[in-house]
Amino acid sequence: MASEILLYVWPGAWDLPSVDPTCLSAIICLQVTIPGQFKVIQSVNPDVSPAGQFPLLKHGDKTFTLLPIIMEYVSTFQNGHESRLDASLNAFQRSQQTAWLAHAESNLGDLVAHMLYSLHANWTELTHPTIVHEYPFPARYYGPRRIRESFQPRLESAGLWALPGIEQEKTESKFKREDKKEEVKPRDRFLRVFEREKVLDKAQSILDIYARLLGNSAFFQNDQLTTLDVVVAAHVLLLVYPPFPDPILQNLLKSSYPSLVSHAERVFQHVKDAPISTRRASKTESLSSLLPNMYTDDVWVIRLRWAYFGLTLGGIVAYTASKIYRRP
Repeated sequence: MASEILLYVWPGAWDLPSVDPTCLSAIICLQVTIPGQFKVIQSVNPDVSPAGQFPLLKHGDKTFTLLPIIMEYVSTFQNGHESRLDASLNAFQRSQQTAWLAHAESNLGDLVAHMLYSLHANWTELTHPTIVHEYPFPARYYGPRRIRESFQPRLESAGLWALPGIEQEKTESKFKREDKKEEVKPRDRFLRVFEREKVLDKAQSILDIYARLLGNSAFFQNDQLTTLDVVVAAHVLLLVYPPFPDPILQNLLKSSYPSLVSHAERVFQHVKDAPISTRRASKTESLSSLLPNMYTDDVWVIRLRWAYFGLTLGGIVAYTASKIYRRP
């Protein structure tokens, strides 16, 4: 492998190499299959990917998106040993794993997205402050908002989006800063309790499945690490590691599903104890996200970007004119 292998992912935080479960899965998978032979590029500009999303693998002039495609390509490398992560699985087990992977990415992915993007306290006090400074100016003013909004339809269909009324009430009370404690209406209190119980019930129904599937084994299949172990662990890690202001699902995992937490830590050791070459995306790659794109950006974003460039250009012209005018 003469050319460099580059894995583009969303940036890391909270002692994890990426804040995105699929990107975290890709990092762990590559570290298991081709340890030390790839470089992680942390970026907030998924427009560099043909699919418009991360992870993205670049190897010379070849480009691969989506985790299964990336892993299929990496499995073709010849390293003097079997580099295929799921080499021990037979045809039936592979077909089963494909179904389980789709289930995990959908259902466990909903739980992670709920904690990071739906819950108001977690978004305003943890997720947004963590990712906002990864963006160049002025993208930091609309980039995080666009990420959160992209998850809203998915979480609404799953019944895991925060109640707008409750979220608005919290925001308004924060800015009012009234000395007198506001009275919470019994109906609102009931809605809050009901929503939290609904989330807990849904999370338990999902986590129960994987706890039973794991049982007392070290891994899900044949006591050997597979892609399913990595994907499930990546989601659990993003539910356990971040210091959530509202740790509703974090507390549930730690108290009721210690086997899943231990399993995630066991898988994470493949990354935790080994140095991974990592760098931030270049300024050129980051700044390219500022250029208006009529095919992918909404009208509001395009207008904001052109307004920024207009103000910048106007400032330069005004500064130059003032210097010329002041010359004797």
